[in-house]
Amino acid sequence: MRRRLLVALLAVLLLVTGCATVPTKGTVRSGSRQGLAPDLGGVGVEAKPPRDTFNDMDIVNGFLEAMSDSQGALDIARQYMTPEAAAAWKPESGTVVYDQRPDALARRAGGIQLTARKIATINQRGEWIPAPANAPADFFFKLTKVNGQYRVASAPPGAYLGSNQVDLKLAPRDLYYFTPGREMLVPDPVYLPVNLSSGQAATQLVQELLKGPTGRLGSGVITLAPPGTEVQVSVPVEFGVATVALNDAAASMRDQDRRLLAAQIVWTLNQISLRVKITVGGAPLLPDDPDILPFANFSQYDPAVPGGALTDLYGVRLGKVQRIVGLDGASDIAAQPLTSSQLYPYNAQSFAVNLHGDAGAVVTTADGDDVVAYARLDATDKSDAVKSIPVSGPVLRPSYDNQDNLWIMDKADSGAPRLRVRNRGGDVSLVKTSFRGDTPVVLRMAPDGVRALLVMKSKTTGKNYVQTGTILPGNSGKQLVLGQFRQLQLPLGGITDAAWTKQGILVVGVSTSSSNSTPGPWLVNSDGSQLQLLPGSPAGFSARSIASNPNLDTLPVIEDVEGKVHWLSRDLLWTPMDSDPKAPPIFPVYPG
Repeated sequence: MRRRLLVALLAVLLLVTGCATVPTKGTVRSGSRQGLAPDLGGVGVEAKPPRDTFNDMDIVNGFLEAMSDSQGALDIARQYMTPEAAAAWKPESGTVVYDQRPDALARRAGGIQLTARKIATINQRGEWIPAPANAPADFFFKLTKVNGQYRVASAPPGAYLGSNQVDLKLAPRDLYYFTPGREMLVPDPVYLPVNLSSGQAATQLVQELLKGPTGRLGSGVITLAPPGTEVQVSVPVEFGVATVALNDAAASMRDQDRRLLAAQIVWTLNQISLRVKITVGGAPLLPDDPDILPFANFSQYDPAVPGGALTDLYGVRLGKVQRIVGLDGASDIAAQPLTSSQLYPYNAQSFAVNLHGDAGAVVTTADGDDVVAYARLDATDKSDAVKSIPVSGPVLRPSYDNQDNLWIMDKADSGAPRLRVRNRGGDVSLVKTSFRGDTPVVLRMAPDGVRALLVMKSKTTGKNYVQTGTILPGNSGKQLVLGQFRQLQLPLGGITDAAWTKQGILVVGVSTSSSNSTPGPWLVNSDGSQLQLLPGSPAGFSARSIASNPNLDTLPVIEDVEGKVHWLSRDLLWTPMDSDPKAPPIFPVYPG
């Protein structure tokens, strides 16, 4: 029964393959996918069966168009095929997203050739996996005649989705799992159909959640669902309330584990605006809570890390740590030296602040040795001494997570860059990793301490690219590993910085598909899909670095190539910090 449900759901997911003709309105994309929210308006595709008047090109166009039917009518797509090809076709095996262009199809002897650039693959879990640069999405559609009419005699493995149909067919959703310490939820992005009813969408989200994390996060996160946990029936939705009936596999869970599993389910369904009721064997999963679980009851696990300290902006000016005030309009905009901090006397090459806003770390030199020095900010107790960690070679700006772990990357230009983590107790551990000869330029840890964001310099091309990684437990369980790397194939050049944000990732770079050569801030999903200019841009200046974090109230801040700071106000206007053109440069830093 479970396998039949899986096949049925995958069939729905994969009824979203692209057509080879360009719609006359609606969301049209060229190359990369744009826009972080699915466009549910515009042109949908209504599949039509083949007609007797169709020539060879019409048949292949119709076949691709039928695969992207808005109602998911694969039976019509199969009408374009020979009986043998229709029986052998397995669209549920995966989806290829390709760069859809008017000249993608061409006649060849015996059939039609599709020649396009592959953008990504969407696997059976709904993971968006960016394709390597210049990877082809080529396929030859062999045609034959059946009763005098052309039919497709060979179909590509899985299904094909044209780039200008993605936003009409699929929407990014997050499954939620816990950090190994169970302190915080971690989003795991997948793509699911947009044309499902609320009940169908809720059912598929819960079923995907109960399968466990995707390959992107792997063993870096945990699920509280015991093995064999399933929804007994589909998830009905009445008056905005989804009822999730779990089987008896979850009946033996401890109270705390039940609450954490409830948090996973509530957070996963909340993104489609559903309230949730959860039962196990007909009884409430949380018997001491209301039947309909309030979302606010699980806010302490928020991956966006609520808290006023995360919106405080800091910086380094002339080697001295600063606090930048005035972004909220309550005072004049200014950089105030942190003279009360024991870090202030040091000549700081870079500066990191923890997510609580009460401690920081600088890359500096002490007594002739290169170190990362860390201490409390605004400390009045001088017995709270500065502590340091020896480093060597180029050192990236350190990064904090929500557990006050301090992540340090040194020897950055060597054949074996070194990643270490200092925990809250002061112990320093080596994190095993390998970049295969590429050089790390930027390291930003997500607040969960599981996801890593890196800007890397390619040993082969000398150009910078962006990738994500996951902190995993080692085989022995003692040494952590940074792995599960996913390169984001972005049509950007001149990449200089990247940072986490509430909507995904911000990247500083130049579009390779535009004549505009000004570096700007770009917004992209954490899986590398849906690239767009940050709203409010272009900004009228050349960006060099960016400060951000996932807090919902944090304003993106840019340092331009002249060292001037600008932040994006809530009315999408860029505001400069200094009116004095002679003001010394400042490097902005948010907690994280």
